[in-house]
Amino acid sequence: MATQLSYMQRMQLAEKVRQRFLGDAEKILFEIGGVVQDRLTTLLNERGTTRDMQNRRDAWMLFQKQRGPWIDGTMKTWQESLKSPATRKSEKKDPLSLEGDGGLSLVGTDAVEDKILASRLVLAVVEKMSGELDDLRVRVKTLENRDELEGHDILRPEVLILLMIEQWTTSGMPRDSWAMVTDAVKKSLIDKLKAAYASANEFLIQ
Repeated sequence: MATQLSYMQRMQLAEKVRQRFLGDAEKILFEIGGVVQDRLTTLLNERGTTRDMQNRRDAWMLFQKQRGPWIDGTMKTWQESLKSPATRKSEKKDPLSLEGDGGLSLVGTDAVEDKILASRLVLAVVEKMSGELDDLRVRVKTLENRDELEGHDILRPEVLILLMIEQWTTSGMPRDSWAMVTDAVKKSLIDKLKAAYASANEFLIQ
């Protein structure tokens, strides 16, 4: 089917599949917000050291305020990733750029720690959906006549997840608190993202 389309039609189709995928991802993010809330609430009732219990209470209380900013900030950076690096730079300096030296323009150990957190989650998620993800990569690369997806492409799970984790701390949540919810987030991502990739593949097949 792709060979019957003009270059512009193929580019428009690739853009549309990214928009559809991002729409599904944003729905997943809202659900993850609920998953995080439930997990932090559950932790309040679990025994632990005095320090652990205080940290859990602090994280729960802070999330009541920062849940909205975290979700909104993540969706904004996801949308920004749909633009080309040149477009983002022309509009304003992009603090979440994945271009250049291959890392975020955050400084010091913060960027490294975000990447470590993201890489662990990405490995766990990709392992469970490699088939759908690989199929989508092949189809989009064929549409766009490229060897590989660009580094900032939102279809890459490492881009999607890294921006979500980075916004966790950008919104004001302590980085240590991510460990409290990561297992719950992982399960939700595995269940939902696989369906999102499958839906994107089905759209292109049709």
